[in-house]
Amino acid sequence: MEFIRELNESRLFRKLEYVSGRSMDAIAARLFEHLLALQIFANEDRGTAMRYAKKMMEASGFDGFRTSQLDLYNLITLILNPEKYGYLFADDKTFVLPELRLRRNLLALRRGDFDNNDWSYMMLMLQREFTNIPAYLYILRRQISYWDRLTKNQKSEVVQRLMYIMREKGGMQSDLYMLLQRLQKSL
Repeated sequence: MEFIRELNESRLFRKLEYVSGRSMDAIAARLFEHLLALQIFANEDRGTAMRYAKKMMEASGFDGFRTSQLDLYNLITLILNPEKYGYLFADDKTFVLPELRLRRNLLALRRGDFDNNDWSYMMLMLQREFTNIPAYLYILRRQISYWDRLTKNQKSEVVQRLMYIMREKGGMQSDLYMLLQRLQKSL
Protein backbone atom coordinates (compact mmCIF):
# COMPACT_ATOMS: atom_id res chain seq x y z
CA MET A 1 0.00 0.00 0.00
CA GLU A 2 2.97 2.30 0.65
CA PHE A 3 3.94 1.96 -3.03
CA ILE A 4 0.54 3.17 -4.26
CA ARG A 5 0.46 6.08 -1.80
CA GLU A 6 3.89 7.26 -2.99
CA LEU A 7 2.78 7.09 -6.62
CA ASN A 8 -0.37 9.07 -5.87
CA GLU A 9 1.60 11.83 -4.17
CA SER A 10 3.79 12.46 -7.21
CA ARG A 11 2.24 13.25 -10.55
CA LEU A 12 3.62 14.90 -13.65
CA PHE A 13 0.17 16.05 -14.78
CA ARG A 14 -2.22 16.20 -11.84
CA LYS A 15 -4.85 17.86 -14.01
CA LEU A 16 -5.49 17.95 -17.71
CA GLU A 17 -4.98 21.73 -17.71
CA TYR A 18 -1.26 21.15 -17.01
CA VAL A 19 -0.94 19.72 -20.52
CA SER A 20 -2.44 22.77 -22.21
CA GLY A 21 -0.12 24.65 -24.57
CA ARG A 22 2.51 21.91 -24.81
CA SER A 23 3.57 20.41 -28.11
CA MET A 24 2.86 16.80 -29.03
CA ASP A 25 6.63 16.35 -29.45
CA ALA A 26 7.07 17.30 -25.78
CA ILE A 27 4.45 14.72 -24.75
CA ALA A 28 6.12 12.11 -26.98
CA ALA A 29 9.49 12.82 -25.35
CA ARG A 30 7.94 12.44 -21.87
CA LEU A 31 6.37 9.15 -22.95
CA PHE A 32 9.72 7.91 -24.30
CA GLU A 33 11.49 8.86 -21.04
CA HIS A 34 8.87 7.10 -18.93
CA LEU A 35 9.04 3.92 -20.99
CA LEU A 36 12.84 3.94 -20.65
CA ALA A 37 12.49 4.35 -16.89
CA LEU A 38 10.05 1.45 -16.71
CA GLN A 39 12.44 -0.68 -18.77
CA ILE A 40 15.20 0.09 -16.28
CA PHE A 41 12.95 -1.03 -13.44
CA ALA A 42 11.98 -4.18 -15.31
CA ASN A 43 15.67 -5.04 -15.57
CA GLU A 44 16.85 -3.85 -12.17
CA ASP A 45 13.87 -4.04 -9.80
CA ARG A 46 11.28 -6.36 -11.31
CA GLY A 47 8.94 -6.15 -8.31
CA THR A 48 8.55 -2.38 -8.61
CA ALA A 49 8.03 -2.66 -12.37
CA MET A 50 5.41 -5.37 -11.88
CA ARG A 51 3.48 -3.28 -9.31
CA TYR A 52 3.65 -0.24 -11.59
CA ALA A 53 2.39 -2.23 -14.59
CA LYS A 54 -0.33 -3.85 -12.50
CA LYS A 55 -1.59 -0.48 -11.27
CA MET A 56 -1.45 0.96 -14.77
CA MET A 57 -3.21 -1.94 -16.46
CA GLU A 58 -6.17 -1.80 -14.06
CA ALA A 59 -7.71 0.48 -16.69
CA SER A 60 -5.97 -0.78 -19.80
CA GLY A 61 -8.29 0.95 -22.25
CA PHE A 62 -6.19 4.12 -22.45
CA ASP A 63 -9.45 5.83 -23.35
CA GLY A 64 -9.36 8.81 -21.01
CA PHE A 65 -7.11 10.96 -18.87
CA ARG A 66 -7.47 9.96 -15.24
CA THR A 67 -6.10 11.93 -12.32
CA SER A 68 -6.08 8.69 -10.35
CA GLN A 69 -3.90 6.91 -12.90
CA LEU A 70 -0.12 6.87 -13.28
CA ASP A 71 1.80 9.35 -15.41
CA LEU A 72 2.74 6.76 -18.02
CA TYR A 73 -0.91 5.78 -18.45
CA ASN A 74 -1.93 9.40 -19.02
CA LEU A 75 0.93 10.02 -21.46
CA ILE A 76 -0.11 6.98 -23.51
CA THR A 77 -3.72 8.18 -23.40
CA LEU A 78 -2.79 11.64 -24.69
CA ILE A 79 -0.82 10.20 -27.63
CA LEU A 80 -3.44 7.58 -28.51
CA ASN A 81 -6.41 9.98 -28.45
CA PRO A 82 -5.47 13.10 -30.42
CA GLU A 83 -9.09 13.57 -31.52
CA LYS A 84 -10.14 13.84 -27.88
CA TYR A 85 -7.26 15.93 -26.51
CA GLY A 86 -5.85 17.68 -29.58
CA TYR A 87 -7.38 21.00 -28.58
CA LEU A 88 -4.95 21.16 -25.64
CA PHE A 89 -1.77 21.07 -27.69
CA ALA A 90 0.16 23.87 -29.37
CA ASP A 91 0.28 21.86 -32.60
CA ASP A 92 -1.90 19.34 -34.40
CA LYS A 93 0.74 16.65 -34.75
CA THR A 94 -0.26 13.01 -34.30
CA PHE A 95 1.75 9.85 -33.68
CA VAL A 96 1.10 6.19 -34.31
CA LEU A 97 2.01 4.00 -31.36
CA PRO A 98 2.56 0.24 -31.66
CA GLU A 99 -0.43 -0.10 -29.34
CA LEU A 100 -0.79 -3.88 -29.39
CA ARG A 101 2.93 -4.42 -28.74
CA LEU A 102 2.81 -1.84 -25.96
CA ARG A 103 -0.16 -3.55 -24.31
CA ARG A 104 1.43 -6.97 -24.70
CA ASN A 105 4.67 -5.77 -23.10
CA LEU A 106 2.86 -4.09 -20.22
CA LEU A 107 0.71 -7.15 -19.58
CA ALA A 108 3.78 -9.40 -19.70
CA LEU A 109 5.55 -7.08 -17.27
CA ARG A 110 2.55 -7.20 -14.96
CA ARG A 111 2.89 -10.99 -14.89
CA GLY A 112 6.65 -10.75 -14.32
CA ASP A 113 7.34 -12.18 -17.76
CA PHE A 114 9.49 -9.32 -19.07
CA ASP A 115 11.32 -9.70 -22.39
CA ASN A 116 13.97 -6.98 -22.69
CA ASN A 117 14.50 -7.67 -26.41
CA ASP A 118 10.82 -7.23 -27.22
CA TRP A 119 10.64 -4.05 -25.13
CA SER A 120 13.79 -2.73 -26.83
CA TYR A 121 12.31 -3.36 -30.25
CA MET A 122 9.16 -1.50 -29.21
CA MET A 123 11.36 1.42 -28.14
CA LEU A 124 13.11 1.35 -31.51
CA MET A 125 9.71 1.53 -33.20
CA LEU A 126 8.84 4.54 -31.06
CA GLN A 127 12.18 6.16 -31.87
CA ARG A 128 11.34 5.93 -35.56
CA GLU A 129 7.91 7.45 -34.94
CA PHE A 130 9.02 10.23 -32.58
CA THR A 131 11.45 11.93 -34.93
CA ASN A 132 11.78 15.19 -32.96
CA ILE A 133 12.82 13.90 -29.57
CA PRO A 134 16.40 14.61 -28.46
CA ALA A 135 19.17 12.32 -29.70
CA TYR A 136 20.46 11.68 -26.18
CA LEU A 137 17.28 9.70 -25.51
CA TYR A 138 18.24 7.44 -28.41
CA ILE A 139 21.64 6.87 -26.82
CA LEU A 140 19.97 5.95 -23.53
CA ARG A 141 17.62 3.60 -25.40
CA ARG A 142 20.60 1.72 -26.85
CA GLN A 143 22.35 1.49 -23.49
CA ILE A 144 19.23 0.28 -21.68
CA SER A 145 18.57 -2.34 -24.36
CA TYR A 146 21.87 -3.97 -23.32
CA TRP A 147 21.28 -3.52 -19.59
CA ASP A 148 22.68 -6.91 -18.58
CA ARG A 149 26.01 -6.05 -20.26
CA LEU A 150 26.47 -2.77 -18.38
CA THR A 151 28.67 -2.53 -15.30
CA LYS A 152 27.23 -1.27 -12.03
CA ASN A 153 28.82 2.15 -12.62
CA GLN A 154 27.41 2.35 -16.15
CA LYS A 155 23.93 1.45 -14.87
CA SER A 156 24.18 4.16 -12.23
CA GLU A 157 25.29 6.65 -14.87
CA VAL A 158 22.36 5.76 -17.16
CA VAL A 159 19.87 6.20 -14.31
CA GLN A 160 21.50 9.47 -13.33
CA ARG A 161 21.35 10.77 -16.92
CA LEU A 162 17.70 9.82 -17.31
CA MET A 163 16.88 11.53 -14.01
CA TYR A 164 18.73 14.65 -15.17
CA ILE A 165 16.79 14.70 -18.45
CA MET A 166 13.49 14.28 -16.63
CA ARG A 167 14.38 16.93 -14.05
CA GLU A 168 15.53 19.41 -16.70
CA LYS A 169 12.13 19.33 -18.38
CA GLY A 170 10.06 19.63 -15.26
CA GLY A 171 9.61 15.90 -14.80
CA MET A 172 10.68 15.91 -11.16
CA GLN A 173 7.06 15.47 -10.15
CA SER A 174 6.72 12.29 -12.19
CA ASP A 175 5.91 9.15 -10.27
CA LEU A 176 8.69 7.28 -12.11
CA TYR A 177 11.21 10.01 -11.29
CA MET A 178 10.53 9.45 -7.61
CA LEU A 179 11.08 5.73 -8.03
CA LEU A 180 14.29 6.34 -10.01
CA GLN A 181 15.62 8.42 -7.11
CA ARG A 182 15.21 5.45 -4.81
CA LEU A 183 16.79 3.09 -7.35
CA GLN A 184 19.76 5.44 -7.82
CA LYS A 185 20.55 5.18 -4.11
CA SER A 186 20.61 1.36 -4.27
CA LEU A 187 22.91 1.14 -7.32
